[in-house]
Amino acid sequence: MSNSTGLNSIRRIILAIAAAIAAVWFPIRIHEAAEPPPLPIRYVPTAQKVVALTYDDGPHPVFTPELLSILRRYRVHATFFVIGDRAAQFPEIVKKAAMDGHVIANHTYSHPNNLEYLPTSRITEELDSAQRLIKDLTGRAYKLFRPPKGWVNRRLAEIVQSEGYTIVLWSASADHHEAKTPEEMAKRVIKRIRPGAIVLMHDGRFPVRWRDVVATPLIIRGLRKKGYRFVTVPELLNMLETRDQPSAKNP
Repeated sequence: MSNSTGLNSIRRIILAIAAAIAAVWFPIRIHEAAEPPPLPIRYVPTAQKVVALTYDDGPHPVFTPELLSILRRYRVHATFFVIGDRAAQFPEIVKKAAMDGHVIANHTYSHPNNLEYLPTSRITEELDSAQRLIKDLTGRAYKLFRPPKGWVNRRLAEIVQSEGYTIVLWSASADHHEAKTPEEMAKRVIKRIRPGAIVLMHDGRFPVRWRDVVATPLIIRGLRKKGYRFVTVPELLNMLETRDQPSAKNP
């Protein structure tokens, strides 16, 4: 046997061993070859100059009513991604927001920071508990979900979307370490806005959220000067202009 023949035999043996190891340690997952779940919504491609204001982590006994007053004054409807246990503490605020025409959406019941790694049963419990409460308080529960901190992996996306929810993230955030004042927050948002954008702000959990309250009218006035009008997330999703984007699913 020549040296080249011997080397080829050794190569084949090495490749066979590598394939066997790969089969053990990296098994083929049939389901991963299937069509991936729809991507979370960060914005909606549209030619219309529209933007959706969204607020997370409420309701708050002080900040949320202040925001409702500001939004009423400017005739703007927003989308509030509420935490279920906070909504249970302040149900009248949630009811008032819904009566004012704002959309109340799901941000889990207890805001677990590791939602994407929890058992499936716990994830669905977080969704279902918050959704039932929202329905009880407002009479309507939109199938919109924003994960805590915006953290979502493939597994969480599959679970949430199998429950019929559209995952809504954002394209511009007012809360950032570079924006330490309401004026800087507003400037940051206005700079990043494009048609169909979704803006992230907060109305709960931490005392620093007073800045989001003060920044809100600055953002509204600044974007209106640029010709933007404000819509809720369901209204924005109704403007989807491409077939490969998921749509909001309402009961």
